Amino acid sequence: MDARIILVSLCFLLAKSDFVTKKNCKDVDTSQCSVHNVVVDPCPRSPRMCVIKVEKSYSINVDFTPHFSAKTLKLAMYSDEKKTGAFESLIKTPEDSCGLVTCPLQAEERRNFDINFSLAKMSPGKFPIKMKLWNEEDESQACCFTFNVKIRK
Repeated sequence: MDARIILVSLCFLLAKSDFVTKKNCKDVDTSQCSVHNVVVDPCPRSPRMCVIKVEKSYSINVDFTPHFSAKTLKLAMYSDEKKTGAFESLIKTPEDSCGLVTCPLQAEERRNFDINFSLAKMSPGKFPIKMKLWNEEDESQACCFTFNVKIRK
């Protein structure tokens, strides 16, 4: 009986979260990192676009392999509401991410981390979100990707 409850719970969780279609950031050297999977929870309408509600809590799981080593890491999230490619709006300010990813980071060691976020007041519409994780000592060593969202009120 317990196994059935766990199985049903797992199916429910998997149905609510899903892999999103990600793209590499244009302004980051893609040879520095391989981002294997990005899962947003909850993410209705994935993989092409997550429908996000303002001020609701979401989580992102990132599965990646860095091709660089780092003693300390920073992470930030941005949105491109104006669709200019500039990603000017901060969702998460640059912060120490060694609490998310165990530091020091070793090159070629596959890692996985989760981060929670919510969007402040934004206009409804479709636009990309950018997540960047980088070596605090050398910002050219980074993992960076974008994915599309649709904001609903």
